[in-house]
This record gives sequence, C-alpha cells and structure tokens, in this order.
Amino acid sequence: YGCSITRVNSHPVEPPTKSFVKILLTANVISCTDEKDPKCPKGEMILSGSGMAVSLVKNKMTVLTAGHVCDIRPTKKIKEIIQVVHVIDHTGTVHQAWPILITHNNQVGLADLCLLWVPTLSVEKIKFSKRPPKIGEELTYIGAPKGIYHPPTVPIFKGIYSGLVDASSALFTAPATGGASGAAVLNKENKIVGVLWGTK
Repeated sequence: YGCSITRVNSHPVEPPTKSFVKILLTANVISCTDEKDPKCPKGEMILSGSGMAVSLVKNKMTVLTAGHVCDIRPTKKIKEIIQVVHVIDHTGTVHQAWPILITHNNQVGLADLCLLWVPTLSVEKIKFSKRPPKIGEELTYIGAPKGIYHPPTVPIFKGIYSGLVDASSALFTAPATGGASGAAVLNKENKIVGVLWGTK
C-alpha cells in the first residue's frame, strides 16, 4: 500500500501594504452664507483617510477611498470651498490626486465612494473579488485610523463579515475610527470586497 503526503502552505498571504495610501484632504472654506455667524467654519482644515490603488481603469493609476474622504459635502453654512486631495505612498512620497467620481451613501444603493486619479503614483494595483464575502468569513483592512501611518509600515486589522445592513452597506467587526475611512476591505486572496466608510 502506498500513501502520499500533501504539504499545506500555512503561511498567510501577505497583505498588499505597498498599495495602501494615506489620503489628505485640504479644505479651505472661503466664505459662508452668513459671514456674521460665529460658527462659520472659515479657514483651512486638513482631514485624513485611507485608500488603495485599484485595478479599475486601464492604463490609469487609480485609488479607491470613501466619498467623504475626498469631498466635504456642502452645508447650509458654507458658501464657497476649495478642496485639494493628496496621497502619501509607502515611500513617504506625496502625490496630488484628482477625483474622477464621488458618491455619498444614501442607504438605498448609492455607496460612499471616491475614485481618484493619481498619475505620479507607481504601485501594484489591487483587483476586486468576483464573489461577495460570506457571513462568518474573516476579512482584513489596511488603514490609518487617527492618521497613524509610518511609511512603509501601516496598521492591519482583521474582523468578521456579519452580513448586509442595507442596499449599500454591510457590517464588518473590525476596530476602526476616524482616518480609517476609505480603507479597502480584503478577503484572504487579497481581493477587494468592500470599502470602510462608517465606524461605530
């Protein structure tokens, strides 16, 4: 009688940390609808988020993030605002980015997403999964909560996919806070299955 031994590779697939970028949104509020309002948020503010280079547009370097990371939605108080987006790669290099498409979550099918064109960025582009995650499946996200990012090292988090919440969002049990928004959620094959956009 013969037998065969099959070796199983126990080493996990290394997450694509070099395809991660930290996103900086510089928003300069020029004027408000009521200039005498003491709560008028005039001046410059810098917000940070997370993003991932994605294989979406042929021959173009694109980065996927959350919509609110690259665009502050207009409010009744703000009359004029100028917004500029930059990304920081794993070498610490800063690149200017241009939004191609921005959507904001509406719970009925429209997700909170932003696609950026970053022509000077040169990293591996990550592909999307052709299958949705299953309830109970372990997923990973690479992100910069609270802006924490020390190129080339970036925090990596794991959680369990818990299922759909509504037409445009799902629940994923990984720790997250501001700055992690826009992080790509990956399956064990390092394929993108979602984007982190809301934390509780």
